[in-house]
Order: sequence, then structure tokens, then C-alpha cells
Amino acid sequence: MYDIEIGKSWQCCPAIDFSSFPQQSFLSMNPSQPHRKLWNRNFLLLWQGQFISSIGKQLFAMAAMLWLKTITDSGTLMGMVMTVAMLPMVVIGPIAGVIVDRWDRKRLIAWTDIAGGIAVAAAGAVFFLLPDRLAILVGVVFTVTVATGLLDTLSQPSISASLPLLSPAEKLEAANSINMAGLQIAVFISQGLAGLLFVLTGMPVLIMINAATYLCAGISELFIHLPHRSAEADPSIHPWLRFKKYLMEGFRFVYHNRGMRTGLLLNMALNFFVAPVLVLLPFYVEDYIGLPQQWYGYFMAVFGLGGLLGFILAGAFPTRGLAREIAVSGSLMVQTGLIVVMLFFKFPGFQMPAFAVIGLLNGILNVNFNTLIQQITPGNLLGRVQSLSTTAVTAVLPLGMAVSGIIFDAIGKNVPVMFAVSGGMSFLFSIICIFSKEYRRFLRYTVS
Repeated sequence: MYDIEIGKSWQCCPAIDFSSFPQQSFLSMNPSQPHRKLWNRNFLLLWQGQFISSIGKQLFAMAAMLWLKTITDSGTLMGMVMTVAMLPMVVIGPIAGVIVDRWDRKRLIAWTDIAGGIAVAAAGAVFFLLPDRLAILVGVVFTVTVATGLLDTLSQPSISASLPLLSPAEKLEAANSINMAGLQIAVFISQGLAGLLFVLTGMPVLIMINAATYLCAGISELFIHLPHRSAEADPSIHPWLRFKKYLMEGFRFVYHNRGMRTGLLLNMALNFFVAPVLVLLPFYVEDYIGLPQQWYGYFMAVFGLGGLLGFILAGAFPTRGLAREIAVSGSLMVQTGLIVVMLFFKFPGFQMPAFAVIGLLNGILNVNFNTLIQQITPGNLLGRVQSLSTTAVTAVLPLGMAVSGIIFDAIGKNVPVMFAVSGGMSFLFSIICIFSKEYRRFLRYTVS
């Protein structure tokens, strides 16, 4: 539920003053922003590329679930596909961050999309040429899922680290808002079209649509003008030792910046404790509040719409300093508290607005956390910090899902207990972090 998505002087990390916030934040190192308008040519090229490719990715992901259900009727295979989709970020996320900070980010963004298009097109060809080889086709679905997940592990931190270079400093919240809103709209479009296109065209055509969106996005992204300052490698240091040095710089920056570290630990805790809500929501809808299955879809839809509205509000009305601290802390407490309060008001008239409010606050939180990391982190470290943060937050989610499923079965499928513990622990961690002076300073950080 909580995603920190987190673009150059090659100064060694220990030179940064970690006793407070770094004086060489990304934006302070780039005082003369080349773009005075948010909707400039380069930002538009990046945004439309991500929007188009996201539609294709979501269509493929949903179609893969439908195809596996139709062909194999195996819940195990469907769960395995969802798991392997997260593996690349969990396994190589920090390593990818080093690549993002060392290589040309524009080329990473563009060529990962182009490579994804080629890989997916090859998979589509297999579906057309070998329609009856079920084992091979299942293997193709897994291979494409892992391959595109690997490419996303490189492209997503590159995109987030590039946004400050493509937008005015005072409109960074709006840039993050537009980027996240575009991804959410792509999900809505895909959810509306996936089932219909799967029935009308079949899996092979849907795969080719995904390939076309990747290629279209990648080719257009080649025309983005993104400043790149190459870094000279020290020839006296062995390449593996250099790589280790670059990798540890990212870890040290997050560890020594206590406010950012506290925020990251908070989001990890929230993802772990909110996991039961994500896993057990179908049981909550049918067994606890007694509504038909379709209400699960309704709740997820209003949650998504609330998130979209939250992205828009956070970008249109950015908060700074004390106002941001109040907005973030208040959003966390209301959001987590609602999980418990919802147990006492089972009727749809309360549940629907509650899911919408949780989604809205989630959108506001994501934009603010992402913007803070971009503002505080030096440009030469932004890819590593982004990847490290995303990896940490992503890794605890499947762990929380697995643990919650085991506990749920062990306590006799007691939905209210699981939701109460989930919401209560999330609320408790949100309160504890408020007492951290460094965390509050992190939330109040404002670019000079």
C-alpha cells in the first residue's frame, strides 16, 4: 500500500554532512534549472512514454492471470507469477541503483523499454507459432514476467532520478503527481480493457499490443534531452572494489541520514502490517461485512480513484515545512486508524467512502515521500537511494503476506482480529515516529 518511489558531482559520500540534512541536495547542486515550465518537451516525452508502456504492461499482467486461470486453473501458478514479478527488484534493486547513477539515465530509460518490446514480441511469436505447447507457453509467461521486471528495476529508478532534471524545482511535487497519476490512469484503462480484449483477441494479440507499447515508448524516449555528466573511474581501484564502494555509498547515505532512515523503516513496517489487509480483503468483504464478491472490485476501484485524487491534490497544493509535517503525519494516523474504525461500521455507505479516503491519503503520502527523497539526496546518489528504498519497502510485502496467511489460518480465520492488529500496529508505528526529532526535520525539509 505504501510505495516510496524515489538525477552530479562525484563526491564521496562521507564528505556530506550527515549530522543534519545534506547541504548538497540535488536541487541545490542544480540552481539553474533548464526548464521553467513543467509541461516542457522533455517532461512530456518521458511522461507519455511511461503512460503508453504502462498500459501495455498492465494489459499483459492481467491477461497473463486470465490466461493461466483459463488454461491451467492453477492458483499456485498464478501466485508464482505474481511472486517472480517482484523478485528482480528485491534481489538486484541496490545493484541496479549503482548502474543508474553511473550510466546515462536517458539511455537506460529508452533502451530498457526497447529491449522489453523485443523480448515481449519474441514471446508473442512463440504464442502464435506454438499455440498447443502448453508447457512452453507457461515458461514463456514466466520468462517475460522476470525479464520485464528486471528491466523495470533499471528503468523506474532512472525515471524518478530524472524528474528533478526535467521539471522546475518549485514544481517537483507536481511532476511526481503527474507521473504517479499517469500510472494510475494506465491501470484503470487496463482494468477496463484487459478482460474484453482477452475474449475478443486472445492472448497472442495482447502480447503483441504490449510489445508495441514498449517499442513506441522507447523510441520516443530516445528524443529526450537529459543532462548527463560522465564520471571518471579511478583506475587504481579494482572494478569490483569500485562497485562495492559505489554500492556502500548509497547504504551509508540512508543510514546516516536519521530522518530518512526513520521514514524508510516506518514505510517498511507499514507495508508489513498492511499486508494482511491486502491478502484478506476478499474474506473481509464476503465473510465479515457480508457483501457479494463484486463489492471487492468496487472497493478496489474507489481506492484507486481516491489514490488518483490524492496524487492530483498533492501536486496542485504542495505543502512545505511544518505544513508538510502535519499533512504527512495526519494522513498516516487517519489512514491507519480507519482500518480499525471500519470494523465497527459494516454498511456500504461507510465502507465505500472509507476506502476512497484511504486511497486519497495514500496518494498524498507517496507524492510527499518521493519528493522529499529527491530533494534531500545528492544527484550522484539518487539512483542508489531510490533503488535501496524501493527494494526495502517491496521486500517486506510478500513476507507480510505469507506470515498473515499462516496466522489467519492458525487463529480460525478471524478477520476482525487480523484487521484490528494490522491497523493498530500501523497506527502505533505512525505515532512512535512522530516523537523522532530527526524524522520531523526530514518531513519539514525545504529547499533553500
